[in-house]
Order: sequence, then structure tokens, then C-alpha cells
Amino acid sequence: MDLPAVVLVHVRDLTASVGQDDRDLSDTLAALTTALRSTATSYRGFQLTLVENQWPVTLTAFDDGHDAPIGTSLRLPLGLVSRRVDGESRVVFFAGTPGAFTDLAADLSHALGGISVNGRSSTADNADHRGTRVGHRKVIELDIDLLPASRTSGLTGLAELTVLNRALGMLIQQGHDIKEAQHVLRREAAAAGVEPHVYAARMLRD
Repeated sequence: MDLPAVVLVHVRDLTASVGQDDRDLSDTLAALTTALRSTATSYRGFQLTLVENQWPVTLTAFDDGHDAPIGTSLRLPLGLVSRRVDGESRVVFFAGTPGAFTDLAADLSHALGGISVNGRSSTADNADHRGTRVGHRKVIELDIDLLPASRTSGLTGLAELTVLNRALGMLIQQGHDIKEAQHVLRREAAAAGVEPHVYAARMLRD
């Protein structure tokens, strides 16, 4: 079995499933978890973040205890997997044993065209190993996410994104293009001292 290829297929499927059919999401999540456990017996979980209209939607999947130690992480920018996603979108895998993802990182790097892989390196070192760039840094990186933002499994940010998209649609109907609509929404939200999704909800109520 070509494990790196299998992981990439499941990551692509998972990226497409977020916010869509719950059964497809559940099946893809289980398949990806199985593939990652084949890679690292000390696999702990992952966080997948999709950014749309500058808003992150994060799927967190940890199936062990909250106190289980994390010894390594592997960050894969989703722009390397699909050109249709925002450059800030990413998936981060976590395992308990240091070095557990070293081979997977190298294999994914090879499968994706020789993208640079950074080990425990400093910010200065990272700047020297940037790989392919399309507006944002696209590089597979090891051990820069050793403290997950959360280990609580679930999907966050989707409801807020729905509100933002509806408000942006309203602004587009008023004659703004998408970039202008995003700028107007964020400018007005900043002026009101609230998050963009909060201001968007106010727009939809008015």
C-alpha cells in the first residue's frame, strides 16, 4: 500500500467533506485515522483548518485522553493538496513518539514534488527552507505545532462562516465585488469594535 498517497486521498476527501454530508465526513475521518495509525502507532489526533473568506473552520479529532503527551507534529498546508483552498488552510497531525512522522513527512514531500521539510528548526532556519510559494508559505513542517489549540473533538467556525457568507452575498448584491465586500465588512466590524461574524449577524438582522 502506498501510504502517503492514501493519506493524501483521505485529506482531499476530508477537505471536500467539511460542511457537507455528515456521513461522508464521518467515513473519511475514520479512513484517515486508520491510515495515520498505520504510519505511527503513537498517533494522537489531528486538526484540519479550512480558511474561507478569511474565516477559519476547524475540525479537531483526538481519540485519546486530553492528558496523553504529544511528542511530534506534522503540518501539511492544504494548498499543496488542492489549489482551490486558501493559502492559510492546513492539517496538522499529532503523535506521542518524537520522530514518528519523519518518514511520512519525507514521503509526502516526495509525492508533492520535493517540497522542503523542516525539522526542529528556528524561525530563521524556516525562512531558508520555504519550498513552493503561491502568496503564502507552502511547506511541510515538523514539530512546530506541539501544543494543539484544543483537543476537544468537533467542528468549530462553520456557523460563523455561514453568517459571514450571507452578509458578503448581501454586499455583493449591492454592487461590491468579493474583495470590496470583504474589506467593507471587516472595516465596519472594526469600527463597531466587534468580530466580523458578529457584525455580519447584525447586518442580516437590520
